[in-house]
Amino acid sequence: MLNLRWAVRVVLTLGLVWMALLGTMPGQAQDTGLTVNITSTPPLASVRPNHDLASITLTPMLRGKPLGQGHVTLVLTAPPAPTILATGFPRVEGTTLLRLESALTNGGLTFQYAFPLRGQYTVDLTLTPVPGGPTFPPTRVQQTLHLSEDPSVTRNAWMLVAGLFVLGGIAGVMFARSAAAQERRLAFGLIVVLLGGSLLGSVRSAEADSSHSPTAAPAASAHQVVQGDDGWTLDVQVQPSPATVGQLTQCSITLRKDGEVFTGPTAVSLVVVHQEEGHTVFETHLVAPQGQSTPSLQLYDGAPHTLTVTVRPAAETWRDIQPLTASIETEVIALHPPTPVKVRMMTLLLGVLVLGMCAGFFVPQRTRERTDA
Repeated sequence: MLNLRWAVRVVLTLGLVWMALLGTMPGQAQDTGLTVNITSTPPLASVRPNHDLASITLTPMLRGKPLGQGHVTLVLTAPPAPTILATGFPRVEGTTLLRLESALTNGGLTFQYAFPLRGQYTVDLTLTPVPGGPTFPPTRVQQTLHLSEDPSVTRNAWMLVAGLFVLGGIAGVMFARSAAAQERRLAFGLIVVLLGGSLLGSVRSAEADSSHSPTAAPAASAHQVVQGDDGWTLDVQVQPSPATVGQLTQCSITLRKDGEVFTGPTAVSLVVVHQEEGHTVFETHLVAPQGQSTPSLQLYDGAPHTLTVTVRPAAETWRDIQPLTASIETEVIALHPPTPVKVRMMTLLLGVLVLGMCAGFFVPQRTRERTDA
């Protein structure tokens, strides 16, 4: 009887501990009545990675109604590295793409972004209350966004695979018809050895390229100060500059009035333009509680980019103040793909070629033997 009571107490204690852990586990927005609705224009199902600019709106909901006031921190993480086929930006896979902080504007947070990769993105939102707004405990909400590959990229990849297979098949048929059986086998074996040597050379070349890959530049920064009327000053610093693919670039923005940091809510607009292609890759409008904001984003394409910052006081009492704008250009250092990615892709392509050669070499011979029999 004593053992039974002791077992019941142990089970009840473990259950209470488990419930407590569930109640304090980060990301459980349901316990606080907070959820987040995510909408995209155009719909994510039709967005092409590294091509289309998608407008994403995050709307926090408190007990089914939009959260009118609060502070939000957004962290966007790229899809993890795929198991087989690489993406167009291997250095970006699994890294942080965006980190934004803002007071909620019109009940949500909106940004426009040209997503770089196919796959499943992770959106981490941390919501905290502000004085005068609804009361709720700080809450972390995690959701995912999925993008499919561009159909044209998929089609081109299949065309490459089919072309390599057909090329290998033609080579195999030519070797099968060129000489006697023993000579054919010798020639075929020689070709396989040559392909293996080519693969080994490619691996060594990839390792050499990796060892001589350009490295990130020392932590420098690009700095610009814009003087406005009546003692207003905008100070923008981009660090590091040049930027590096795979790493965040922080844009430190400060609005001053008569030499002192402005203490009121501040509207901040950030637009990033890819100079070579001439199109916007990121745009957002934030509200900083005071005159300072530090949005961070990753510039994932190795080309010059221009960051344009526009700032003004957000309160209606300052509506006559002209906004201040600063524009900073930064280079982006593109690193070589990691060696394992190069080796995996070269192995796959050479494997398709060898399979085509085997099919061209052995299949006609077996068909002929069956016909003769």
